[in-house]
Amino acid sequence: MMRYFILLKCVWIFCFCTHKTQSTKVLQKKINETVYASGNIESYNQYQVISLVSGYIKKIKINEGDKVTKNQTIIEIANESGEIALNNAKLNRDFSNFNQNKNKIQELKISLHTAKAKWINDSIQLKRKKYLVENNVISSSEFENFEIACMASKASFISQTLQLEDLLKQLKLNDELGKSNYHQSSKLINDYNIKSDINGVVYSLFKKSGELVTPQTPIAIIGGEKNYLLKLQVDEYDITKIQLGQKIKVKLDSYRGSNFNAYVTKISPIMNEKSKTFTIEAQFEQQPPTLYPNLTLEANIIIKTNPTALLIPREFLMDDSYVYLKNGGKKKIRTGIMDLKYVEVVDGLKKNDEIIIPNEN
Repeated sequence: MMRYFILLKCVWIFCFCTHKTQSTKVLQKKINETVYASGNIESYNQYQVISLVSGYIKKIKINEGDKVTKNQTIIEIANESGEIALNNAKLNRDFSNFNQNKNKIQELKISLHTAKAKWINDSIQLKRKKYLVENNVISSSEFENFEIACMASKASFISQTLQLEDLLKQLKLNDELGKSNYHQSSKLINDYNIKSDINGVVYSLFKKSGELVTPQTPIAIIGGEKNYLLKLQVDEYDITKIQLGQKIKVKLDSYRGSNFNAYVTKISPIMNEKSKTFTIEAQFEQQPPTLYPNLTLEANIIIKTNPTALLIPREFLMDDSYVYLKNGGKKKIRTGIMDLKYVEVVDGLKKNDEIIIPNEN
């Protein structure tokens, strides 16, 4: 029993004596202050394809992974009534075409020319009749009848002149209305033919032929083929620290163990009220060899850098403002930039000063 007690005491003494106090020296090295952000990869010009009209999908002309060109028709929506309306508008346009109705103008011009000639002739004859009545060759009643006939021929000429003006206005109006209605019908029918907005790749298809779509229904996702950007979410408490051009350290789940450099290219001017975050766009300095849309990532946006900072490990900082010196005593310090491992010492210590973590025993 005595031997067991002596052995236990020796073990306790050994453990106590071998428990060393942790110590370190103040280092001088680079430190970065960063803002954390998470997000995903997007292709450039990536967008959701939607229909401007409601209807059933008549035909899908693309598959996932296909390359598409700008203005290429990718999906057709059934629209029998629209096709009928377009055909009617075309017939009306052709019927109302100004050049196709010039024969009406020509007919009225001929009639107007005849009326003018008659009025001129009647005016000449009226002068003669006036001379005759003044010389008692004809009666005044005969002259009055001819005067009335001359006035009638003048009124007919004026009336047909106005008719020609009205006809020209009406034909021009009908021509413009016909063209406008046809253009509007063509535009509406084009809405049933969904086209690609960009040269790119079809990344996803959400619908099949025969399914109903509405203007609120995503049909596909199309984006750029080779170039990608980073979409990051930054907390509202940190957004005021973010500026264009700031460097970013990026980690991708698909490239574990690797870090990539990027920089801020766009800052959203409005906060997402649900997540309380702002969207930041960034671009790789050198893009990884293989990327896909929606790959997840984590990032640290560098907002401040000190290349020659005095640093101590974070665990040596007590109560956010004190350290313990190796030669004894507790000292208050002023800190600056802080990352996951180190704290910058702005005032209170100098390079190679030794500090410790006190032994609780």
